[in-house]
Amino acid sequence: MKDINEKYKTFEIEFDNNIEFVANFSDLVSYSGRIISFISKEKMHIVNSTLLESAIQTLKSIKLCCSIGSFSDANTLIRKLRDDLLQYVYVLAIINRRKTFTQKSLGSLKMDSVEEFTNGFLGLEFNKLTDDEIAVEAWLSNKVSELPYNLRKKLEFGNYMKILKLDSNVNEILIEYKLHKYWEQLQTKLNNYVHNNGTQFSQHNLIKSNNPNLEIFLQNINIRTSYVVSFFLVLITMIESSLLCSGDIEDYLDLGIQPPENCQFEIAPFIQEYINRKVVTIHPELKEFLQKNNSHGMKIE
Repeated sequence: MKDINEKYKTFEIEFDNNIEFVANFSDLVSYSGRIISFISKEKMHIVNSTLLESAIQTLKSIKLCCSIGSFSDANTLIRKLRDDLLQYVYVLAIINRRKTFTQKSLGSLKMDSVEEFTNGFLGLEFNKLTDDEIAVEAWLSNKVSELPYNLRKKLEFGNYMKILKLDSNVNEILIEYKLHKYWEQLQTKLNNYVHNNGTQFSQHNLIKSNNPNLEIFLQNINIRTSYVVSFFLVLITMIESSLLCSGDIEDYLDLGIQPPENCQFEIAPFIQEYINRKVVTIHPELKEFLQKNNSHGMKIE
């Protein structure tokens, strides 16, 4: 029994590092004061940290499943974790790509006087929503069930990856650092659990404490979860690295102190630590790529 407890404690220490990271990242985004919005003709939607907070709860549920030997359920929840975290990045990517107003109406916006600016602003015309933008707005409005099938399909893992790979840096990472190979392998493994593709996957929900492979089951959960969270961080770094900002600049401004030069490019210490501990294990040269190619020139040591 002592040996079993030690195995779980070893697993727990590593797994809690993932929970702590996502929790810290959620807090960082929430308390930064930054407003992430999606604007359509009908409404302005605010993208909050609900998906991130939900992911934290999913991580805790995975840990609980492991504690009772339900490894099939744990792996099924890892796929949910993957989908939720990628959906968050997908929403950011669609918002970043959106051109809210027509170029013609923006060209008519004058700053010469208050009256001209007001008239120009009132005359702004909205661009027609793309299919992905329609899907994102429906998700933000809780109206996904009202979408036709082809648009509901936009809110699935396959389309998330399709959109994210439109970013040349994301595509290069997947190919040059061979992330796509393990990503595809992981997808197959997780789908086997979700769809219960064989009796062995049902049996993996019945793992007893005296199972000789218990440590392997626990290690697999840590490896898969760490990869999902690490890949999420890599995507954030490519799509919207400003979210990694430490927030020190706001503290300086709140205290009425002149921020040090380039303070806005400093990343939060817990993010740097996670990159050093987890992301580099995906590929030793990946950190250098993130340093040189992240979307907002954030300082990654």
